[in-house]
Amino acid sequence: MKKQKNNGYPKVAIDGPAGAGKSTVTREVSRRLDLKYLDTGAMYRAITLKFIYEDIDISDLKSIEAVLNRTVIKLSDKQGVFLDGKEVTNDIRIAEVNKLVSPVSAISIVRRWLVDMQREIAEESRGIVMEGRDIASRVMPDADFKFYLDASLAERARRRRQEQLEKGNVLAEDEVLAEIKNRDVIDSGRADSPLIRVPDAIVIDTTDMSFDEVVDKIVNIVQSKAS
Repeated sequence: MKKQKNNGYPKVAIDGPAGAGKSTVTREVSRRLDLKYLDTGAMYRAITLKFIYEDIDISDLKSIEAVLNRTVIKLSDKQGVFLDGKEVTNDIRIAEVNKLVSPVSAISIVRRWLVDMQREIAEESRGIVMEGRDIASRVMPDADFKFYLDASLAERARRRRQEQLEKGNVLAEDEVLAEIKNRDVIDSGRADSPLIRVPDAIVIDTTDMSFDEVVDKIVNIVQSKAS
């Protein structure tokens, strides 16, 4: 692989809406390219979980700021998520977090706090593959490669429901569909760093693609342009 910026190694940004397959795809892409992986969505989920633990009113900005000032979020190289020293890798995927994470993500002081953290991680990393909703537009606008993963609403809802079923959470199809629709509205309509597709992003519609097909496409593009 040809060495790029960021200490000579590439920065890869992968954005997209809920259920498009970003997390699983990004993990495998980072593994195959031998680059650090950062799931920014997990960071938003972790702080959302903290608000749930402490019964924080998300309209109370003073309380939110106080919580942020005493919260530590760490992501391990093995993709574990730690909140104040406790592993919460599975806890951040519960239904309560799913329902609240988009409203929490729309809070400007939360976004600024996490974006600063994400930028610092990117700068310190020896190449990185980062996924989220504002990676190419705000966190890493200088990324060497920018991808936007999408899929039909029905397929994204199906994937999210299957994800929950595998965790033992049985959710009705219409409930999951409504949740995905609501997240799309919040993520795309928020004033601070909305979900957008930047003009120079490579769009991949994953609706009818297998996991391996999506990963192969991204890896091949990075390797061909970096060689």
